[in-house]
Amino acid sequence: MKKVLPIIFMLISFVAFAQNRYSKVTTSSYTPMSSSEISNVAMTLQKRYDANQKYLYNMKKWILELKPQISENGFLSRLDKEYNDLTKIEDGDLARATKYLNQTENAIREIISDYNIWVNQQNNNNQSTSSNSQNNDVNVNYADKGFQLQKNEKFADAIFNYSKHLENDQNNTDVLFLRAMCKSELNDRYGAINDYDRIIELEKTAKPTIYKMSTVYNNKAFCLVNLKNYEDALPLVNKALELDKTEAYIWDTRGELYYHIGEYEKSVNDMDKALKIEKNASSYYYRGLSYLKLDKKSKACSDFSKAGELGNSKAYDEITKNCN
Repeated sequence: MKKVLPIIFMLISFVAFAQNRYSKVTTSSYTPMSSSEISNVAMTLQKRYDANQKYLYNMKKWILELKPQISENGFLSRLDKEYNDLTKIEDGDLARATKYLNQTENAIREIISDYNIWVNQQNNNNQSTSSNSQNNDVNVNYADKGFQLQKNEKFADAIFNYSKHLENDQNNTDVLFLRAMCKSELNDRYGAINDYDRIIELEKTAKPTIYKMSTVYNNKAFCLVNLKNYEDALPLVNKALELDKTEAYIWDTRGELYYHIGEYEKSVNDMDKALKIEKNASSYYYRGLSYLKLDKKSKACSDFSKAGELGNSKAYDEITKNCN
């Protein structure tokens, strides 16, 4: 039975910037921009360029991850077209390409939707009357329902549906991975670890479509960090980094672990590597805590400020306690 592609893609959030300062001003009330205003406009455009560039690269990566899962030439050709179009604008004025990039993302989602419809039609055409085939059809429904519930943050209901699917498809590591993520959202760390352990047991034979093994090792390690079992977590996150050094969240996991065991210099080094890949609140926050322990107050307070800007409210508690 052909597999339906889940639409999993972490979107980048964009802030809308006002570009036309004079849109509501008559010619008689025209006021020239000050130098600071001109500078702000330039900074705004640069921020938008950087965000759109990241958006573009993520979509190209998304397409490359989708292609191995599709064998039908028509859908591959459509993906290739979107990829080539993105490549053509790569060196252009990306600051003003937000609308185009949004349209491209929608086009990719449409391709996935069309492919899933085609897959379902093929599966229906090939449907057998045997009990095994009937079980497979039920499994598809449970897995799809679980995924929809997970997207809507109904994690307990999603876990139930994933579990029903696994009753007849116990070695489906994609579903195990999705269930583990839902369990983590509900702070069921031990349950998530059990699912990650099962995936690791099946590592040699599994053919995952929605996860990387580096992520499995990292996620299990992070569960153990939350359970304060740092000794068992460290070799797992080291294994994750052996498999993949390009993901910021893996460096962030080890950096947080090092902070908790008092290895503050190592924590700073790992957070430096995480932040070179991607700016995120957690890395700034824990690097700030490590800087405090290393008596580097000004660096710590700067990091707390950046963590707060990115949504970490705990950073402001640290600022109140240490930076006034």
